[in-house]
Amino acid sequence: MRTTNTLSADIVADLPAPVVPDALENIPGGAPNLIPIKALAGPVRIEFTLWTHSRPSPDWPEWVDIYCVDIDGKEVNVGHREWTQDLPESERFVDIEPRYFAEGTLRFHYVGHVWNHAELSSGELTVTVDKTKPELGDDDGRLRFPTLGGGQLTEDFLLRHDDQLLALIPDYAVAEVGDVITYYWDSAPYENNEAGSWTLTQNDLGKPQQFVYEGGMIRDRLDGLRYAHYRIHDRAGNSSPYPVPASLDVAAQPLPRHNPALETPTLGDRTSVELALWEFSAPLDVIIPSDAVIKAGEHVELLLGEEGSFGSWLEPWVEGQREYAVPMRNVVAMAGQVVKLRYRIVLHDDTLDSDEREVTVLPIPPNKLLPAQIPERTGDSLEVWSLTSNPRVTIPKWKHISTDQRITIEARGKTPSGWVTHPVLTRYKLIDLDVTGGIGSRDDVTIDLDFVKGLDLGSQLIVRCTLSYDDGHTWPLVPSFEDMKLTLK
Repeated sequence: MRTTNTLSADIVADLPAPVVPDALENIPGGAPNLIPIKALAGPVRIEFTLWTHSRPSPDWPEWVDIYCVDIDGKEVNVGHREWTQDLPESERFVDIEPRYFAEGTLRFHYVGHVWNHAELSSGELTVTVDKTKPELGDDDGRLRFPTLGGGQLTEDFLLRHDDQLLALIPDYAVAEVGDVITYYWDSAPYENNEAGSWTLTQNDLGKPQQFVYEGGMIRDRLDGLRYAHYRIHDRAGNSSPYPVPASLDVAAQPLPRHNPALETPTLGDRTSVELALWEFSAPLDVIIPSDAVIKAGEHVELLLGEEGSFGSWLEPWVEGQREYAVPMRNVVAMAGQVVKLRYRIVLHDDTLDSDEREVTVLPIPPNKLLPAQIPERTGDSLEVWSLTSNPRVTIPKWKHISTDQRITIEARGKTPSGWVTHPVLTRYKLIDLDVTGGIGSRDDVTIDLDFVKGLDLGSQLIVRCTLSYDDGHTWPLVPSFEDMKLTLK
């Protein structure tokens, strides 16, 4: 519709305004009493209200004249009805020829002629006639997809855009409240497979006209070349031409999951690998395989060891980053254990685990660790007669020593009644001074002199050391260091 007219007639109403039953119900911001275009295919019925004291007869007929004030302000008599007997309510109307319903805003009223020659004027009814089809915007109205650009419509794109594809309609003439935009998603041009509709409100006017294709619908209609278009139907029932469809390359079906094990370049690609602490001095490099299927927005965690156990490693995935490093501290804490290296995808209702790689972390072998020492020794013997205080025990610091570790030291020897064991340190937790100077660097680790003097001369004093790499949670079944053996003299 292009033209409106606000001219009003100065009419004192004796009767209610006429009614057009076919007029659409008024909506906020919409044209008043809009006549559907289909109603204009034939005469348009206008109903009137009969006055109170109607007494028609053949000699004293009554009638009404319907008047229309057109868009130019000209008043025209457009309809007439006369009766000579009581007029039933069902017949209180006049059919008006469509030719009087020019496009624009029209005003109707009627004048009632009573049997006694009195004239009664009605109130005025404003109606709107819209015969103009919406005109498509630029590029023959072809839809635009500002967030997609010219790329392929993929599952990844939908995951990154709230599972929606935003479509922008080129500005068309004239967008009005009540316009219904029906949009389509086809596998061939103009199949007109409806994907949804949208009715314009006052809030939509003056803004870009845009809507969304839902990801679920896109997936349901499968992949391939797809055609997107729409059609505008205004509230009166005028329809726009079909725009030129926009073509899209769609590959939105969910990718099948494939999550192979983390790669370990320094350890090899076997399902079970070994990591020898003696040979390791740097963090353990791990790589998420390039063919791992991790989807946009998903939360991923990389793990080594049983989650929550001492020294276990958990690091969140940074999108786009494939290479990570397990800190040496975490690796060392796994010494003597077979642990699982993996990653997992944490969904809102499930967890998807990758394939696992078993890593056997080999502790430093005893022959690579310096055994305990007793500074009071003489060569391979200990002269008991010369001791005046508890003999000291020291162990030089070793590779990967840390405060995460505990050590147990025992002294063993033979008495007349058999072999006996004397605790020197039990599950002792290392401190920073031990890490920098070794065990016993403060002369605070000793063997009770009375224990030593109670041993048989000529027998051996054995000092045995066992190391826990994980703060005492696990202990090896055999000593971690080679035994120190001294002959007692």
